[in-house]
Amino acid sequence: MLTQGDEAKVERAPIVVGKRKTVLETLTSERYIKWFFLIPLLVVLGVFAFYPLFYCLYMSFHEAILIRAPEFIGLENYRKVLHDSLFWMSLGRTAHVVVVCVILEVALGLGIAIFLNREFRGQNTIRGLCLLPLVVSPLAMSLMWKYFLDPQMGIINLMLSWIGFPKIAFLSMEGVALYAIMFMEIWKWLPFSIFVFLAALRGMPKDAFEAANVDGASSWFTFRKLTLPMLKPFIMIIALLRLMWLIRIFDPLVGTTQAGAGTETLDWYIYRIAFIRFDIGEGATLALIALYMTIIIGVLLYRQLIKALGAAR
Repeated sequence: MLTQGDEAKVERAPIVVGKRKTVLETLTSERYIKWFFLIPLLVVLGVFAFYPLFYCLYMSFHEAILIRAPEFIGLENYRKVLHDSLFWMSLGRTAHVVVVCVILEVALGLGIAIFLNREFRGQNTIRGLCLLPLVVSPLAMSLMWKYFLDPQMGIINLMLSWIGFPKIAFLSMEGVALYAIMFMEIWKWLPFSIFVFLAALRGMPKDAFEAANVDGASSWFTFRKLTLPMLKPFIMIIALLRLMWLIRIFDPLVGTTQAGAGTETLDWYIYRIAFIRFDIGEGATLALIALYMTIIIGVLLYRQLIKALGAAR
């Protein structure tokens, strides 16, 4: 209980009224200022990402030929796509490209990175040369290889003729052209795998490898039991990123085969339906199906990446 003296002190205590903030002070406070930096990004995402996505979803439920107004047809586009044999052929071809390119890029990238991780004369020059394919634009790369693989004047066929082999029409023979496209894609993106693995190898702790060397472990045993488990997260990162890029493989076809000779991938099929046949509804449906598949496979690989990161710790 308060005594009379305490009550008198309370009565005499001045009442402090906080100064009311202005609108400008409130908006520039720590609580609100962060939104001023986020608003431009949200506007850009809304205009260039979310609006096209939802518009694509809207068009997938409509029959939208360019010369006619869209007409709602429900799930008819999805039924039509799933019963289209050309869709499944392009999807299977794309899956084949993804599997072959990812496996070879990981295997070759790891092998070259292990070689470059050693100290030798001219190593910086070789690393710089390995980086060159990444700085070449995809369209320029496809045009360059088109001339290299030309059956008459291409340098590859000239070299084959010098050693007695017949000239090969790499980009017009069905069964060969697709592998030529894969080769171009691997040549373009192999440096990405090399330098990811090289950075990982440079950052590995040396104590474990020195202990294994002292114990007399072989190089293969050290690679299998130490190096490879530590590299698993980086393998998953490369596989995840390259999967998302390879599903959208398009540029190598533009300058070379134009999807001829059995090289039509899923992305080119979508382009042909939407922008050559002008069936916007079916093209939007195909694009969304490709997006769904990419998200599902990406989520599965991402879970494996999280597990690999947890095991590496």
